Amino acid sequence: MSEKKLSRRDFMRMAAVTAAGATLVACAPAAAPTQAPAEGEKPAEQPAAGEVLPIVYWYGWGNLDPAIAKIVEMEEFKTAIGGAELQYKGSVNNEAMLTAIAAGAPPDGISNQDYTNLFARGATIAVDGMVATSKVVVKDDFIEKIWESTFIDGKQIGVPGLESFLWWGLNYNTDLVEKAGLDPAAPPTNWDEALEWHKKLTTFDDAGNVKTIGLDPYDAMAGETDFAAQSFMGKNWWDEKTKTFDFNNDGFAESLDVMGEFYRIVGPDKMAGMRQAEGQGGWGASYNAQVQSMIIEGYWHPGETQIQQPEVAKFNKSTWAPVPARRKGAQIMATGAHMVAIFKDAKNQNGMFKAAEGLLGDKAMDAIFAEVGWVVGRKSYLAKVDPNTFPGLDFYLKAATEANEWIIGRRSPIHNFVQTQYQELREKVFRDTMPAKDAAAELQKRAEAEWKAQGLG
Repeated sequence: MSEKKLSRRDFMRMAAVTAAGATLVACAPAAAPTQAPAEGEKPAEQPAAGEVLPIVYWYGWGNLDPAIAKIVEMEEFKTAIGGAELQYKGSVNNEAMLTAIAAGAPPDGISNQDYTNLFARGATIAVDGMVATSKVVVKDDFIEKIWESTFIDGKQIGVPGLESFLWWGLNYNTDLVEKAGLDPAAPPTNWDEALEWHKKLTTFDDAGNVKTIGLDPYDAMAGETDFAAQSFMGKNWWDEKTKTFDFNNDGFAESLDVMGEFYRIVGPDKMAGMRQAEGQGGWGASYNAQVQSMIIEGYWHPGETQIQQPEVAKFNKSTWAPVPARRKGAQIMATGAHMVAIFKDAKNQNGMFKAAEGLLGDKAMDAIFAEVGWVVGRKSYLAKVDPNTFPGLDFYLKAATEANEWIIGRRSPIHNFVQTQYQELREKVFRDTMPAKDAAAELQKRAEAEWKAQGLG
């Protein structure tokens, strides 16, 4: 069996192509309740007073392991969890988690999973009561939108931490930009300008094979429906209050056409061939390989690139993600906390909450920042972060107060299903086998049908 560790980028790429039908159907029958357990409900037997149980914690990332290994040895963390043992496991995939839930033996807590769906299906608990008495997890110490992202239908579904900050920024390689005769001090602000940069940064060898591209608009964070909707529509495609979808409109259709044009310039088959080359597929890999000159990524990009490819990171610069020229002045940003979610059937819910608090300690967050490049949108900690630690990080730290359009992403319980349909339909558009308006209408139709099929309405 391969021992390959999944990085954050690898895991998010896998998550993006997981259909919602496979997300949680294994843990509950079709008639499973769509409401979370009542506040304070603890079906699983909890440790008796004075009994110290181990705390079992799983997460999807693999590159978090070195940081956790250091954290569990810290006296600050040991004190936070009352002398218990944290039994942690990284690179946990969706199948392993579902198997454990189905068997009635989940870990105590989990991170880097489909939090919304887990909660909607009643697999995890609300943590409102625990947070109410916490001196560590305090609302006023978190950026407002990050705090909001931990709530669904008025219930707090997890403890924010680990990596919970900003999702969107246009990162570009200043060295490749200068060699193409472009000005790195004047990056594109709209899609028309981004397309011109893309044309000048895209090159081919004598045989017509791709050497470099400007921007893959469907790579990394830009590949999600949330991004296309906010950039072109100025709002989310999912309405949490009415539980309705909004894809069948001119703005979303425009996104399919405009973003598809980047593929048409390179050639859909040539773009696919570039992705199949070793070290150029997956989440952000082509940027690290200096094949892709621009990428729309989150705040983690500067730190991860510095840790993984320092020779590339030194040329990294970040700015606002593009919007249509008609939306000039829109500085769009998305966020959504990664959390420690606590399972309904956990054996040690209280211990898992203490561990979540411990992960918010300054020394613990220092270890995560140094080892992985991640931060949490906790105001007291952000004030201590040096914006020059990683090239490009300064943009994201400023953007937290300068963004004028915000979205909390991945809120729909069928986000992953919608994502797989989006990937199929957008390809039909850039291959010119389906008009953009038809694709937008079809995505609306499929989302509504799946919502009904899952009994979520």
